[in-house]
Amino acid sequence: MSRTAPDSPAGRETTGPETARRAAERGGASHRPAAALRLELPATCESLSLVHEFTRRAAIGDGFDERTAGDIAVAVNEAMTNVVEHAYRGEPGHGVTIRFFFGPGRLRIELEHRGEGPKALPEDPDPCRLAAERRTGGLGVHLMRKLMHRVEHEEEPKGGRWILERRRLLAADPSDGSAANG
Repeated sequence: MSRTAPDSPAGRETTGPETARRAAERGGASHRPAAALRLELPATCESLSLVHEFTRRAAIGDGFDERTAGDIAVAVNEAMTNVVEHAYRGEPGHGVTIRFFFGPGRLRIELEHRGEGPKALPEDPDPCRLAAERRTGGLGVHLMRKLMHRVEHEEEPKGGRWILERRRLLAADPSDGSAANG
C-alpha cells in the first residue's frame, strides 16, 4: 500500500506505517526495513518548521502522546539544524533525506546528508560551564540525548547519517517521567 504524503515536497512517494508494521509481523523486515515515510528537503533553515511539524505528526500517528511527539520533533529538528549549520556550513543548494521507520515499540528516524559529519559526538557538556564562558551552542547533541533513547551519527563514504530512536514505554516509568505511551 503506497500513498503520496501531502506534506512532502513534490509529492515524493512514501508508504504508510501500517505497511511497515505488517511486513515486520510477517518476518519480512530486515535489520533496516524500508522507510515507512521518506521526506526529501533542501537543507535550509526554512525547512526546519516543516521538519518539526512532519515529525510531530508522524510520532502522533505512530501512537506517541502529544508531549513525547513534541520531544521527538525537537530532537529531529536539532539534528536537522546540525546538518544545515555544520555538515553544509549554511551553504545553499544541498539536501537532506529524512526516513521514518515504524517498528514494534519504537520509532527510528534517520537524517542522511552529503556534508561533513562530526569527527566524534561530544560528551555531555556542563551547562553551567557553558553559561559561565558565555558560549552559544554546544548543547544540541546533549538535548537530543535527553529527548531520545538513541542518538548516533554514522559516517558514510560521502556524508553521514544521524540516527535517532525513541522507544515506546509500556508503563509509566517514574525514573524518567515518561507517560505510558511516551
